[in-house]
Amino acid sequence: MKISLRFRHVLPALVVVATDRAFTDFVFPDPDDPRLGLYSYAITGFSLLLIGRYFRYLSPVMRRWLLLTLAATAALALESYNGWGTPFVYPHVFAKLLTLLPIFGLYAYYRRYPLPIPLLMGLLLVGLVINLALYHPDALSVSAFLENERGFDVTSAFLLLLLALYYFNHYLTRGGLLRLGLFFLIVGLIVFLQHRTVWLTTILALALNGLLVATGRVEGARLSLNRLLPVVLMPLLAVVLGGTALMLDNPQVLRRLETSLEDIEHADKQGTGSWRLQQIETYQPFVEEHPILGLRLEGFELPVQFYGDGDTPVWADRTGHHFHSFYLDRLFYFGVLGLLLVIAVPIVQLWQRVRQPVPLSPATAALVCYVGCSLLYGVSYDWPPYLYGLIGLTLALAAPVTAAAPAASPAFPRADEDLVRLPYSAPQAPSPHAVHS
Repeated sequence: MKISLRFRHVLPALVVVATDRAFTDFVFPDPDDPRLGLYSYAITGFSLLLIGRYFRYLSPVMRRWLLLTLAATAALALESYNGWGTPFVYPHVFAKLLTLLPIFGLYAYYRRYPLPIPLLMGLLLVGLVINLALYHPDALSVSAFLENERGFDVTSAFLLLLLALYYFNHYLTRGGLLRLGLFFLIVGLIVFLQHRTVWLTTILALALNGLLVATGRVEGARLSLNRLLPVVLMPLLAVVLGGTALMLDNPQVLRRLETSLEDIEHADKQGTGSWRLQQIETYQPFVEEHPILGLRLEGFELPVQFYGDGDTPVWADRTGHHFHSFYLDRLFYFGVLGLLLVIAVPIVQLWQRVRQPVPLSPATAALVCYVGCSLLYGVSYDWPPYLYGLIGLTLALAAPVTAAAPAASPAFPRADEDLVRLPYSAPQAPSPHAVHS
């Protein structure tokens, strides 16, 4: 009897996603624990090991992207040595380039080995639920909702969206009210946590996913009456049976929802949206002065320009500027070229894959929509470190299919919800037992 060790292939993805606060809480409850910084360095080293070990599985496009990233890092090191006498004067700035390495590490690994996606999603769901139950149980109370005490970080709430998309596509392809129920419970939790940016990204992700399903881009998804009727009835029953009673007993709940929607509608005048707008306006002149390459290391030395009440800066100098927008962060430090270094390849590669006639597996479609909506998420927040790993995973599973793509071999079964088959294989060395003419 052979024991399958396929589960081990979930570990590289899990190690990177575990950088989220919801998982580090189990080991480092203090968010300021210095060992968290060491974990970030460990992820960089781990990514380099994967890249070195599985480099031949990088596609030509990914190899060129990797070389550009390493060249940019080397140029920054030379600038540091020339101006400050040390090759890594401000690790905070270098980290913004090194955070791309998990993209290439996970891409290379999952071009070589199949990923047990159900196991990954199950572990993520269990971890998030346990964290919420152990560390933030009060966040699930009505009083916490009314007082806008979210408990969960926005990055953890954003990770919930990936699970919602996965279980929804799983339902459309295989059915099962349990899967649909999980989808609605996760979406309900996203709404309850009141991270308005995640609300908007959820709407966009579901719209993208619906478009892929409606156009036949998701393999095995069926839009039959039997599948769609529960999608309508389940939330309707939940609202009628539970939601109405909650509203009658606590009319403030409805008012709280209205306030959150008003904050979205008038983001430039109220709520955290106005705070972000002020930050953008404060740093806009510096971005406009250095539009191509940004301020780089000099940006770290720039005194904090954003002030709270009075003349006190929001953050201390020489700790970074803590931008709440991925785009502002990249443009400030590395300019337009730095922004394109991050987003150009994923956008082009995923767009090419979606346009091809070969449909996506349900899990891959969920990842594509999730990565796609991260462009909207980045308007309000910097990308979390785990997202770069998920981008690499998505690019590996959704790589453009070539006309000469080899057929699936027994070692790598055809794509389904348990194993994701890769449409591309790196060239293999000839067997030493091959017969030569």
